[in-house]
Amino acid sequence: MTCVAIAYWLAAFSLGQEAPPLPREMALDQPAIRPVQDPAQEEGYPPREPPAAARQNPSFIDLDWLEIDPGAGVAVFSSKYRTSPSLGLSLMAHAPLPWLSPENHPTGEYFGLFAAASFASIDRDLSRSVDHRRGMSSFYSAGLDYSVLRDSTWILVARAGALYAYYDGIADLHSGVGFTLGLTAGIQLSGKMGLTYNPDFLFGQSGSLIVMNTLGLLIQF
Repeated sequence: MTCVAIAYWLAAFSLGQEAPPLPREMALDQPAIRPVQDPAQEEGYPPREPPAAARQNPSFIDLDWLEIDPGAGVAVFSSKYRTSPSLGLSLMAHAPLPWLSPENHPTGEYFGLFAAASFASIDRDLSRSVDHRRGMSSFYSAGLDYSVLRDSTWILVARAGALYAYYDGIADLHSGVGFTLGLTAGIQLSGKMGLTYNPDFLFGQSGSLIVMNTLGLLIQF
């Protein structure tokens, strides 16, 4: 384009005529003009932020941030059970509830929904004439939790919910409903895993209580 413009001016000069102005696209002092492209449409840029309406109507539960926490530890029983501490196993799942959270992402404080299953063996100190003195008890719970602290290093979550205790026919223990209170304190190992300590208080009928103390491996999806 530069060579064409120079030739044009030399031809006009040799004829002794004043050269008319060059077309805009051939002018030397005019930079090439490129159409402006929306950066959000170029490769490598993050997608546009969702519309305000979408942000104002979050989903009920966000399974994209599902977490599971398998654990093992010690189950300690109140005196009503007449049994010694035993091995306790637990499996807990958690997902945030965006519509109930002060922030619509899991980097701050937010409410969540949890479901858990816990297992512990019972060997009751009863007369040998009593059948079914020992067996495996299981506890199923669900409820709400709240992330008091959650960042790239620390995890602190409190929870409360309803409980169903199943004793599988162990002598003088009756299956039924109750409630649970628990806490998770942990440290992040990476963006997807963490180590946790989970004390859970399982309240059954007639003032019975089991404290499940487990260490867990938090897996974040």
